[in-house]
Amino acid sequence: MVTADAERLAEFYERGFGWRVQRRLTFPEGLVLRLVDGSSGAARAKLYQPAGGALPPPERPTWHHHAGFAYAAAHVADAQATVQAAELAGATVLTPVTSHRPGSRFALIADPQGNVWEILEETPGDAPDPLNDR
Repeated sequence: MVTADAERLAEFYERGFGWRVQRRLTFPEGLVLRLVDGSSGAARAKLYQPAGGALPPPERPTWHHHAGFAYAAAHVADAQATVQAAELAGATVLTPVTSHRPGSRFALIADPQGNVWEILEETPGDAPDPLNDR
């Protein structure tokens, strides 16, 4: 994610998602923060703050208005707890935690920069088979 303030956004992900900064890299072009899931280390994300700054994203009527990368998904063990922590850390809840099929719940949130995340909880065994559930 490109951001004007990598430290602030990393703090949100630490408090809201339980991620931690694994590595900090400084280049003439800018700052890179590599984030990993604090409990498993499995999830990874990268924040990039250009040396010359970054403009805020354009306004959109809805999060899914423009084609291209519109949102990311985070698979979590407890959607409600994750959404609550993210909201306390500064997220905006776009869609509260909702059951959308047996064994699955999701929510949509926007981080403080406006990046949209689907928070997805699936009960083991009830998760869809990507090869058969198209």
